Amino acid sequence: MFSLFRKKRFSDEDKAKFVDAIADMLRIQLIPVGDRSVETDAGLNKKAVGYVYGFIDAALRTIGQDMGDESLGVPIAWQVFRKVFPGKEDRCVEFLVENLAQDEIAMRGAMHGGQQYMDFNNGKLRTPMGLARCIIEADSEN
Repeated sequence: MFSLFRKKRFSDEDKAKFVDAIADMLRIQLIPVGDRSVETDAGLNKKAVGYVYGFIDAALRTIGQDMGDESLGVPIAWQVFRKVFPGKEDRCVEFLVENLAQDEIAMRGAMHGGQQYMDFNNGKLRTPMGLARCIIEADSEN
């Protein structure tokens, strides 16, 4: 009976497939932004980093996993950032670990990313493009 309350096993193979799928969804969003990065002249784009976090978190929740599980959330986030923003993964994950809970900009990005994933997953949104918007808006704010 208690097995109903246990999380579904998430094998290393499942994790790799998950990372690839989420990273692909996020990379597609970056096509319109060209060579722009998660870093601007002003520093790390907090809203974009938060968006990616929220997107991953929502995707994990839909498959019965929890981003709050440090043995899962941090490694998954690092792998996704490595694929989406190569060479910036350490900085992005360190920022999240140290600042997400108290950084309003990153938290807004996380809420937006999570909502876009859920809307996409539920068929309410054809193509999530919030990450591109985060990158473009950061460029125009500087």
